[in-house]
Amino acid sequence: MTKSVTTILLTISLLINAILISVILKGFMGESLGGNQLAYAISGYKGNPEEDLINVINHTKEELNIAIYNLDNEQIAEAISSASERGVSIRIIVDEENAENKDSKEILTELKKLNIPIKIDINGKMHVKLTISDNQTVVTGSFNYTKDSAKDNQEILLTVNNHNLASSMNTTFNELWNSNNLTDW
Repeated sequence: MTKSVTTILLTISLLINAILISVILKGFMGESLGGNQLAYAISGYKGNPEEDLINVINHTKEELNIAIYNLDNEQIAEAISSASERGVSIRIIVDEENAENKDSKEILTELKKLNIPIKIDINGKMHVKLTISDNQTVVTGSFNYTKDSAKDNQEILLTVNNHNLASSMNTTFNELWNSNNLTDW
């Protein structure tokens, strides 16, 4: 398969996923998706996933819960650090194997020095990509918080500003955080 055909198929797949997610969210939240409550970015096509995520982190005032497969992006780590320095309560769940990658380990070590609790999933691959800001905004998609996702990969980042969804996702995050599947990093 040629690179252009692969690119077209990947783009179609990303768009179909974005449409399906919006249909699911509309069903979950009723008709409350008007205005700017739902936004998405697709690397190289619409917006900038890295900038959108950093914007959410930078505007967080009280609480930031993150479950991410891989975190080695210095700009995202800096936004998390700045949020911590502003007094934002932050918790992070990462994949055990990826937490030991050189770049990820350096970033996680620096975040741990800021007294940010970090847990790893000990029962397998933790492949979630989720950030919940102030129990109001949910960020998800295929975008890992990595240099490759920001610069090289085609990724989608979906941002939903909805208290009901954020509250539900926070409940799930808390259940995961308190489960026996996680241990402190």
